[in-house]
Amino acid sequence: MPVPPWSLILIAMLVVTQAMNPTERDFIWFRSLQRPGWLSLQIWLPAAWFVINITFYLSALRCWERSRNWSWVVAYMILLILLRSHPYVICRMRSLPSGLLFWLISWIANLVLAMLVRPIAPTASLLLLPALLWTPVEAVITYQMIGLNSKQSRSDRGPDDRRPARSRRL
Repeated sequence: MPVPPWSLILIAMLVVTQAMNPTERDFIWFRSLQRPGWLSLQIWLPAAWFVINITFYLSALRCWERSRNWSWVVAYMILLILLRSHPYVICRMRSLPSGLLFWLISWIANLVLAMLVRPIAPTASLLLLPALLWTPVEAVITYQMIGLNSKQSRSDRGPDDRRPARSRRL
């Protein structure tokens, strides 16, 4: 019995998402950073990403149903890797500025994919809209966090880091 396409797309998304998750140690560093004062409802960030993941999956599925072409699904997976690379790169490199480039690249790739998919499956194109709208918000948050955490991002030390400071002497 062949595996249904909806489950293959879902499994591929889960594998990419799991592979691009930062380690707990790296994520603890990220959580220790200061956030902008206007970002008071941080519990909504995971909810936003939940909506993005659902609409992204439905978009990929709809595109496949209309085209029956697995190349589109590969394009969706590449875009998913780009969308997931921002937190992964920031946490692994412990550098907020390194993630901004990935936000820009993922936003452009999302826009291009939405425009390319529109003639094939207009609904699939519309389902990419949440990621297109949310990506700039996350980029603004990251940009403001760079200013708030500029000293500790240069020193690679978080506010709860109790290690002795490294000497600058040779």
